[in-house]
Amino acid sequence: MRSFKLLNCIYQKTLILVILLILFPTQAISQNEQKKEPSLKGKNIICVYGGWKGHKPAEKADLIVPILRAEGANVKVFNKLSVYTDEKLMAETDLIIQIWTNGKITKKQFEGLQKAIMNGTGFAGCHGGLGDAFRDNLEYQFIVGGQFLFHPGGQIDHSIKIIDKSDPITQGLNDFNLKKTEQYYMLVDPNIKVLAISEFDKEKYEKPKKKENKITGSTMPVVWKKNYGKGRIFYSSIGHHLTDFDVSEVMTIQMRGFRWASEGKYAEKEFTITPAYIK
Repeated sequence: MRSFKLLNCIYQKTLILVILLILFPTQAISQNEQKKEPSLKGKNIICVYGGWKGHKPAEKADLIVPILRAEGANVKVFNKLSVYTDEKLMAETDLIIQIWTNGKITKKQFEGLQKAIMNGTGFAGCHGGLGDAFRDNLEYQFIVGGQFLFHPGGQIDHSIKIIDKSDPITQGLNDFNLKKTEQYYMLVDPNIKVLAISEFDKEKYEKPKKKENKITGSTMPVVWKKNYGKGRIFYSSIGHHLTDFDVSEVMTIQMRGFRWASEGKYAEKEFTITPAYIK
């Protein structure tokens, strides 16, 4: 008798669930399939640092790697570009964080990096470590989505404006200010999704030069993301000084960018192309 009542109860609950799924499919799915936020836990990350020492690549690696590991990432650190030729390691890597200003990359090294990104490995970084590396490699610049030109005024105070507050990387963040640091003027691929910008003002320059006068009033992308093959690319031009990362918004954007870029092999490809000339 008890077994019959139990089976009858299960039958009734199952019937109710089936009816709910038929009548309210969207609501039922949304309750049972909560969208997970990107995480670095269990992800395989390599941090590659080197190049021009003026950007303190080793110190920046020392700053970011413990944070990545604290979040549960498996992080390997290298100070040579030859790691890009290790096919097995690159195939197993979810995210490459590069801190390498200027320098040269060999054809074999670049092909290893490019292949990994095309197959879904994320590529992320900031300032010159990503946006001013390997200047003679045009395809590298296309991967990143931009290339540094100069920083007018030297070390200046300037503001960062968040223009996409719906994107997970910048969601919930307000505009913020940076003190005595570089404001990058860059060549930028229009086919990127811009999340934050800055504006150039010659009044902030102590001794403005001709080219600085010419760009006053210009708006420049500062934070963006894009796709390259199956890989996700994240870039922020902020980060000349280690103290720039003391600004909470800067570190929040950087970490969220790392998480997003690490999902290339696991999440659906996003449509990130939003050229400025498309309304």
